[in-house]
Amino acid sequence: MKNKENFTNTLQNVKEYLTILTILTLATLTTSCDQFEFSPNQSFDHSSPSNLNAQNLARLRRNAENDTVTIVFAGDTQRWYDEQERFVKKVNSLESVDLVLLAGDISDFGLLQEFKWVQKRLSALRAPYFGIIGNHDMVANGRQIFQQMFGPLNYSFVYGGIKFIAHNTNGLEAPGENIPDIGWLAHELQNAEGADYLITISHVPPFNAVEFGTESVKPYTDLLQNTPNLLLSLHGHVHQHQDFYPFGNKVHYMTSFSFGQSAFVLLQISKGKVLKSIIDY
Repeated sequence: MKNKENFTNTLQNVKEYLTILTILTLATLTTSCDQFEFSPNQSFDHSSPSNLNAQNLARLRRNAENDTVTIVFAGDTQRWYDEQERFVKKVNSLESVDLVLLAGDISDFGLLQEFKWVQKRLSALRAPYFGIIGNHDMVANGRQIFQQMFGPLNYSFVYGGIKFIAHNTNGLEAPGENIPDIGWLAHELQNAEGADYLITISHVPPFNAVEFGTESVKPYTDLLQNTPNLLLSLHGHVHQHQDFYPFGNKVHYMTSFSFGQSAFVLLQISKGKVLKSIIDY
């Protein structure tokens, strides 16, 4: 009987040990989210930042405005992590940068860890930065992650007399949805705030008709054409810098370099005049 009792006690001790070991293992995993992701479909964890665009807008509005608004225009960060670190160092070395515009494709596969890796690097920027959703950010759980981390897919703000209108133009990734939202865009372009000038920013440009949404190209481009004081229509997606008037009208389109090209566009805007420089890093 004594041997049986000893065996029973030993078995109970083993069960208790295994229970404690399991709890400790789970605790280690849940406190190491940056190294371990439970599922590729995860869209949020305890260390995920949120509402970055709103936070950066608050930072921007604390700046003293002057006659010249200086913008770093870039896009398509994707998996170029070393280049992101060099980008941050270069931008931080420049004087008087007011804001950074990231024209989409922050991620490559729409995964939470990708967004977090990019955010970790870009958080070292001294200037406020604003994310715009790209077509790669629309796959997997990317749309939900972008909304959680950056905020609404369509948004606008005014700074230095310029109204910036950021919006979703990734129609191919969301068939049947109202993308781009022409009604929302038309309302924003009415410029109720009375800004002196307007700049629109999205990822897929309308001259990439299939990916933009063929039926949306004409109403979209007509809308921009009929908007007074529209300075620029900025886009990413094409992984090369273009600066032209593709529809033969007055609308000035410009696309960004990708981070893989280790260059960005610096825009200095004063009284409606746009000075452009190409910055390598």
